[in-house]
Amino acid sequence: MSQAKGTIVSTYTAFGLNIQSALPLPELTEAEVTATSNIDVIIHIGDLSLLSHDWNLAQKNFQSKGNQFLFQIPEVGIFHVVEGTRVTVMPYALHDLSRVRLYLLGTCMGVVMLQRKILPLHGSAVVIDGEVYAFVGESGAGKSTLSAALVNRGYNLISDDVIAVSMSSCNPVVYPAYPQQKLNAYSLDMLDMESTSFRIIQDEWKYAVPRKQCFSQDEMPLAGVFELVASGSAEVQLDSVGPFEGINLLQVHTYRLPLVKRLQLLEWHFKEVTQVANRTQLYRLHRPLDQVTIEQLVDTVLQTIDKGVNTPG
Repeated sequence: MSQAKGTIVSTYTAFGLNIQSALPLPELTEAEVTATSNIDVIIHIGDLSLLSHDWNLAQKNFQSKGNQFLFQIPEVGIFHVVEGTRVTVMPYALHDLSRVRLYLLGTCMGVVMLQRKILPLHGSAVVIDGEVYAFVGESGAGKSTLSAALVNRGYNLISDDVIAVSMSSCNPVVYPAYPQQKLNAYSLDMLDMESTSFRIIQDEWKYAVPRKQCFSQDEMPLAGVFELVASGSAEVQLDSVGPFEGINLLQVHTYRLPLVKRLQLLEWHFKEVTQVANRTQLYRLHRPLDQVTIEQLVDTVLQTIDKGVNTPG
């Protein structure tokens, strides 16, 4: 395959990785890396037309072959991820790369993490008293809103949207993502934050909220996971979740879960979520559908952490 690699413009750090990119990634934190050997991921701009034809991508999108993953997003571009170390993108419109960045920092990074055996959870996470607490849930459950409310209370953000969890040591740790949150207009209004101050994110109808002044740049131990569930209850309710049920909870809320099967990582994934479920506190946090309860949710989380609610065995 003929490929124009492009000129490397900057080096960044995100998800515990040093990333060198031919495409500017202003969302990420720039990093000074003196040795090429310290680069974990290289992002190129290249021609993927021949590869796309060989793989018959037009007939079957999102394909995995060995250590390679290829997918196409209409009107955005084609993306090729290899061995968790190299990403090539062929943008369809060089004049507007903001949508390309959405998929580079989303799906592509999800594939990179899985190929590198890093567990990506779909949620938002903050640091409280030197430990990470993650908030997961279905789309619209309020996980980013809850973490934003905690950040507004003085706690540091460590990740939003994709949470990189590693079991490289005995206990799970979370790698910092990048200092930005995605919040919709309703969440900003609920948190008394002015939407005109932030950039709109195309394709998602959300606002990019910078968090550089309240962002944790160090990996931290994962102490707890809260699953947010919208319910018909009249008030905020909290349940402890045991390790067995927690395995399913973590499986369901893995970022881009279908990729796990496509990459033939089902056995690894089950082992990983089992270890995390057995080494963290797991909770289910019910919030009423028809009430604004963000401050109650924040108080419940902080009180739970302070009390150290036990997880049933």
